[in-house]
Amino acid sequence: MKRILLVLTLLVSVAVSLYGCGSSTTSKVSAVPTLKPAMSDFPNSSLLVSADSLQDSLGAKNLIIIDTRATATYTASHIPGAINLHWQDYRDGSALALKPLATLQQQLGAAGITRDATVVIYDETINSWGAAGRVFWMLDYLGCDDIHILNGGWDKWSADKRPTQTGTNTLTAATFTAATNLRTDISAQKEHIENRLGNSDFVVLDTRTDEEYMGWQLYGEARPGHITGSVNIPYAWYYNADGTSLDYKPLKALFESRGVTSDKEAVSYCTSGIRSAYAYFLMRLMGYSRCANYDGSIKEWAATTPNLPMEYAANYKQVVYPGWVQTLISGGTPTTFPSGNSYKIFECGWGPTSSAYNAGHIPGAIHFDTNNVEARDYLNPANPFPVTDANEIVWDLVSDSLLEARLAALGVSNTTTVIVYGKSQIAATRVYWALRYAGVDVRYLNGGMSGWTATGGTVETTARTATAASFTINPQSQFKALTPEIKTYADFYRSNGTLESGKVLVDVRGIQEYTGETTGYSYDPNLTRLGRIPGAVWGYDADSSSSYYIDDDTTLRSYTEVRDMWAAKGITSDKTVIFYCGTGWRSTLGFLYADLMGWPNIKNYDSWYVWSTYYEAATGTIHRDAPFNDANMPVDLGWSLLTAL
Repeated sequence: MKRILLVLTLLVSVAVSLYGCGSSTTSKVSAVPTLKPAMSDFPNSSLLVSADSLQDSLGAKNLIIIDTRATATYTASHIPGAINLHWQDYRDGSALALKPLATLQQQLGAAGITRDATVVIYDETINSWGAAGRVFWMLDYLGCDDIHILNGGWDKWSADKRPTQTGTNTLTAATFTAATNLRTDISAQKEHIENRLGNSDFVVLDTRTDEEYMGWQLYGEARPGHITGSVNIPYAWYYNADGTSLDYKPLKALFESRGVTSDKEAVSYCTSGIRSAYAYFLMRLMGYSRCANYDGSIKEWAATTPNLPMEYAANYKQVVYPGWVQTLISGGTPTTFPSGNSYKIFECGWGPTSSAYNAGHIPGAIHFDTNNVEARDYLNPANPFPVTDANEIVWDLVSDSLLEARLAALGVSNTTTVIVYGKSQIAATRVYWALRYAGVDVRYLNGGMSGWTATGGTVETTARTATAASFTINPQSQFKALTPEIKTYADFYRSNGTLESGKVLVDVRGIQEYTGETTGYSYDPNLTRLGRIPGAVWGYDADSSSSYYIDDDTTLRSYTEVRDMWAAKGITSDKTVIFYCGTGWRSTLGFLYADLMGWPNIKNYDSWYVWSTYYEAATGTIHRDAPFNDANMPVDLGWSLLTAL
């Protein structure tokens, strides 16, 4: 065994030395490639090969390694023996499709590729946007049977300090002959997709980012949004932090959680069929028998007339992305930013200081204490400061005059656009709703700090303070529900056993809070009443830690998934939809989603604390100095038909 290993080691050494000058040629090593799966549990595990086995096979006869990165990057350093191919060279840009067959055969032959070669393809994983998958898909379409992708790509290869080479390699020109029967079934056409939309055994997978899916036009798309009914699994989610592919079980669970299952015909798309080609590769890896890449993707789909079906979040501008903020702080004017406005970035969290802020924040960001919107000095209502926890036990929105004074003190004027984010998403949405109510142009940064750093955003630790501004509040009363309105709704339900027509109250607390098994606030002795507001529909737990509303990467769950989740419970855009929770944090996450979708009649009720503990029904008074616990404020306990609606 030791002798065999020694021979293999010598072969690798010879191969590396032969390629060391970066010139072209055929290797003198005649060993057969010994490629092995990176992970054996995938149904088609041979498609994804390990770096160890590729390194052991360097210089092997009939092995072609394709580096799909940019020429300059490739020339600076690449895997020994790799040639450089770019997917763009094989695409007819005007036709948004692969070049004609004769042209493809000529180009691939000139590059030295034959259909019977063993081919390993790699790229720079996330940063390459699926380039390796695109070349894999093209060769698969042409009938190549021995093609693979390197697990971890260049990222892991270079990080592990494996053999590298500079310069350029070329192969002797060959004859590439495609299969007699091209695999046309893996190249989806727009007509087929349109005809199959809505079928239960058909699913369309959008591999673009959240922002593209919800409506931001980042790459010249003719229309905003996504193919109607498509599900969103962003390309960046397919990888581990080191650039390797997700293991089989989590990858399968990810796809299946969005309805992309092996028993359906699945078509992936992106902007131009690149990221989606890698999704196609993953479906092949997982053993999907009916999967395809849509080459034309959204570039073609959105530009086709008459219009093919698309949808987007009507109010997508309310949720911005890191690149939008980067343009702003770099002195540019991102789309939808009001002309003539200044801006403020608020890192939102409870308390006068924030460990998350101090550890590093977006350049220029100011810490925004959530007490500014929900803590008042009830002993001296005219005093806007200090905004300490001790001054409030009810936690509802402060009065208009206090909100106006505090926002002005934090540098907000009537021509300020505010971007909010926070370690806790519901802290940020709490401030978002308060500013929406105040009439401020406010945007929510999707993904917060995690999203910012993941996309290369720089951070600073310098604490920033605001210069006071002049601000006149413009209350948007349509966004705020008051207790008398909720009492009318609850009384109607109690009297009739049905919901008030055209209106739905949505409880987004945990299910045990909804049923009355716990208050959800065991640390607060003031809150003792259990249950829910009569007639409230359980709209799933909107806590930041739940998966109902927030994805694992801290971004918002796709709005279409939330919309469909709500629709199953009768929470729809044609009604007045009122959200509530315990103290008005979680409910504002629900409000944000409805606001993003452009629902016309949405409100936040501020909230169970007021209803159950501090409100006096007879006088309409909120008792701010101590709990009142009015028995005339009805609550329901246990399970209800509304729970399962």
